[in-house]
Amino acid sequence: MLEAYPRRRSLEAWLKVSSGMNRLGFAPDKFSAALQILKKHPAIRDITLMTHFAHADESTGVAAQLDVFNELAAPYRMPRSLANSAALLRYPATHADWVRPGIMLYGASPFVEYSSQQLGLRPVMTLQSRIIAVQELSPGETIGYGGLFRAECPMRVGVVACGYADGYPRHAPTGTPVLIDGQRTRTLGRISMDMLTVDLSALPAADVGSSVTLWGEGLPVEQVAHAADTISYELLCALAERVPIVTN
Repeated sequence: MLEAYPRRRSLEAWLKVSSGMNRLGFAPDKFSAALQILKKHPAIRDITLMTHFAHADESTGVAAQLDVFNELAAPYRMPRSLANSAALLRYPATHADWVRPGIMLYGASPFVEYSSQQLGLRPVMTLQSRIIAVQELSPGETIGYGGLFRAECPMRVGVVACGYADGYPRHAPTGTPVLIDGQRTRTLGRISMDMLTVDLSALPAADVGSSVTLWGEGLPVEQVAHAADTISYELLCALAERVPIVTN
């Protein structure tokens, strides 16, 4: 592709070394040869060296990958880019010339042990809906497909207009947090395509039309993701096209 490019000294190239992620990038023993080709190529104006960390959000850390990259990059006076969100927040030595924040740009934490609020991050996406129906359950009655939730006492249940067709995780279990008119409660039973059900037992004022926050302002997305045994990114990226988007 580069050989076919006609314009001289007009491209900025980012050369990636696979320092341990083993996804994209040149293996360490191929890196120098690739760099020499780029340096001599007539279309290339500037080169940035980069890598990507596999464990920046975990206890394993970045030390091993950082050593590999630094050893390869040491002979060259070129801009460098290493840090994803987790490394940017946790490892200042990785900041270099360019950083690549990802999940933190959504206002979500890249760490299991720290919330977005603890890190001073603010959500940029809030998924909201409303209650469209209220049901009264007697002891022993179940709700939803498979009857996965059974009432142990009389209780009020709210039906919310949101489901897996909107991007809410179908595998979210009973107990996944949700806000009703700003008050915290839980989901009940299995998530349906267009609806989910919530516990209104401790929320007597909640009724049809009450506001529902599935994640976002007041309810960090990572808490919902943790309850659903997934990561924030999956929820944020899974939002369906049919969901109306309001920007401000």
